[in-house]
Amino acid sequence: MTSFAELPTNIQLAKNYALTNAITKVLSQFIAEANPYILFNGLLENVLQLTDSEYGFIGEVFYNNTGQPYIQSYATTNIAWSQETRELYKKTEKQGLTFSKLNTLYGEILKTGKYVISNNPAKDPRSGGLPNGHPPLNKFLGIPFYSADNLLGVVGIANRESGYDESLIEYLQPFLSTCGNLIQAYQNNRQKQAVEQELQSYKRRLAALFEKHPEISSKKPSSKTNTEQGIKISDDYSYLEQQQTLTCNNDVVPLTNKESSLLHLLVTHRNQVVNHQQITSFVWQDVIVSESSSRALVLRLRKKLPGIAIKTVRGVGVLLSV
Repeated sequence: MTSFAELPTNIQLAKNYALTNAITKVLSQFIAEANPYILFNGLLENVLQLTDSEYGFIGEVFYNNTGQPYIQSYATTNIAWSQETRELYKKTEKQGLTFSKLNTLYGEILKTGKYVISNNPAKDPRSGGLPNGHPPLNKFLGIPFYSADNLLGVVGIANRESGYDESLIEYLQPFLSTCGNLIQAYQNNRQKQAVEQELQSYKRRLAALFEKHPEISSKKPSSKTNTEQGIKISDDYSYLEQQQTLTCNNDVVPLTNKESSLLHLLVTHRNQVVNHQQITSFVWQDVIVSESSSRALVLRLRKKLPGIAIKTVRGVGVLLSV
């Protein structure tokens, strides 16, 4: 068996370059807000190629209501072996497969939190066997990745002809670190989105109360455009700045968190040009995104609110004309 450490230096350098290049591309995609399934499928394809493996998966670790861990995949090689499994793969292709059996090689990782190398799975006592018709599993490498002491996910790859060893795990460390950072970022985003959704829910409640009982607000209008109905930004639309809520003919207009943030920025700078750097800094705050994300968000908001004059000033930025 030829280990990674025994490969010629020039091949090791080429593989290190290819791995670094793949990681660079996927991080650029993340910054541009690519779907996690797209990101991880791209990573998986590169890792399978670089390790000369046939198939594999990358997934995040979750826990069910009894505390038992399971893996929800972001990327899984299509190894469907029957009409039933082909239909299952097609159905779960966009939301991932679930791996929950603990009497398996990947289950050993979930139980111990340690990597698993099995170059003879058929005789490995940790293996729970394979479903009927499943493609051969001749070699297996499963590696967990962490954030601090928290198990975030697992990558599994199979059927490297020369087998797996610890030197290959060492080579894959930058890849594992990237997987961990990406999943940690997505977890943070999910937590932030949950808080933002709760905030928007309370803002809508406040807006509804304010519409029914404007006397409960002690805020006085600061100009002719700031009335009890909020800031008038078109014939039908008003914006309640304190609640950061848009209404159309007194009905609350549902917006996503980012759409709401962008609209708030434009309203508070109405009749002024706001550049894309201001938009990305305000909407995404500590997250670095490309200008294309800002432009896409402006386009989405403009399509959703055709009655509001959101204009693009070419080469400068965006203008909300009131």
